[in-house]
Amino acid sequence: MRINKFIAQAGYSSRRKADDLIKSGKVKVNGRVLEQMGYDVSEDDIVSIGGDILKLEEYFYYKLNKPVGYITSNFDPHNDKDLNDLIEIDERFFAAGRLDKDSHGLLIITNDGDFTNSLVHPSSGISKEYIVKVDRLLNDDQINSFKTGLDIGNNQITSKAVIKFLGENTYRVVIRQGYNRQIRRMFDVLGSNVLDLKRERIGAIYLDDLKEGKYRKFNKKEMEFVSLIKE
Repeated sequence: MRINKFIAQAGYSSRRKADDLIKSGKVKVNGRVLEQMGYDVSEDDIVSIGGDILKLEEYFYYKLNKPVGYITSNFDPHNDKDLNDLIEIDERFFAAGRLDKDSHGLLIITNDGDFTNSLVHPSSGISKEYIVKVDRLLNDDQINSFKTGLDIGNNQITSKAVIKFLGENTYRVVIRQGYNRQIRRMFDVLGSNVLDLKRERIGAIYLDDLKEGKYRKFNKKEMEFVSLIKE
């Protein structure tokens, strides 16, 4: 494993910051200042920064069925309900991607920063699937606009999306972006208010029959998705 990745995975800093630490002579391997930027760390190497010996974190990946009313943060003094009220993990963790307070459904919980960055980066094109109930149906022209792209303000233009009518004022929507409250804003631009929004899928990770408020570790098949994203 390259030294900058090792430092990042140990939770000390980002890869970019790790490169700066190496250049400034602050990283030691087996007691000697490291000068080789591309050094590959072996199992027997002892890596230290400022006298602190670094150890790799063991990454974990959970999927959570977030209820309405909870924010996707570990702590916010302005909100009573956050992820700490739903998940009992003694290590630091965060949500890989957003799901606003008024929405519910699938969240990925992890301590893997590289995986999270790859998952949410605009260039990844990871699809996300939602079930959306609205107060007013869209007409054919609006459906076409929804599919091809909308100006939702703040200099943000949506890319191509999939929308399918399911009946009872409900649509299945698939997008590949992650603007703040994007789907709600897309319907709002077209004069329709979202009454309920549930995320059912992120890439190859499905909510399946996971009960609301519950979470579980990724299974073997879901871990294959993690490996694919991190390649």
